[in-house]
Amino acid sequence: MRISVLAEFVFPADEFVLADTLTAVPDMHIEIQRVVAGEERVTPYFWASGGDFAAFEQAIRGDSTIQEVLTLKDGQGDERFYRVAWKSNPPDLLSALSEAKATILEAVRDDGSKWRLKILFPDQDALSAFHDFCAENGIQFEVERIYHSENPQEEAEYGVTEEQQEALVAAFEADYFRVPRDVTLTELADELGISRNALSARLRRGQHNLLSRTLVHDEEHRV
Repeated sequence: MRISVLAEFVFPADEFVLADTLTAVPDMHIEIQRVVAGEERVTPYFWASGGDFAAFEQAIRGDSTIQEVLTLKDGQGDERFYRVAWKSNPPDLLSALSEAKATILEAVRDDGSKWRLKILFPDQDALSAFHDFCAENGIQFEVERIYHSENPQEEAEYGVTEEQQEALVAAFEADYFRVPRDVTLTELADELGISRNALSARLRRGQHNLLSRTLVHDEEHRV
């Protein structure tokens, strides 16, 4: 029986997608979930928050690595949901993922220097092939964690990232969800050491993903 392998990596910002765009708008926080790379392009959905959206959208439409972009949801000014098709120009990280038949479960970029990716590989051989591809083609990375999962669906049972889980648990324990609230969003963000906008985005997406996998079972509503 093949056992899936989960690995968490850190990549330099210029090794992954949106490098030029995020250089132009360094304050933008990006979270990508569930991406499968194809042979020629990858089409993920992602949330953006905490930056200048006018400058971001101008930069993303001028990015030579992007084939198309569509704004799917405007989250009341502080976050937006996009679908973007990127070109893959082998040898690059996207082609490495495609070769290994790997799936990006999470991709978070919240500063100008790095991306953090959680990647699901079908087996150990696929992970080794990915490692060799990166080494042979000069793709830089750091390994943070590697672990096995016989049932990878359980890893994403409720569809929340580690950051979203941390935010939701902290909010619950601080009685943020009580009426009236015992703590403000700003106070909770300060405790977690993140911006108010970033916390707001994590709580909204975390609640959305929890509801879509518990009370609501329509796949169309899942992020």
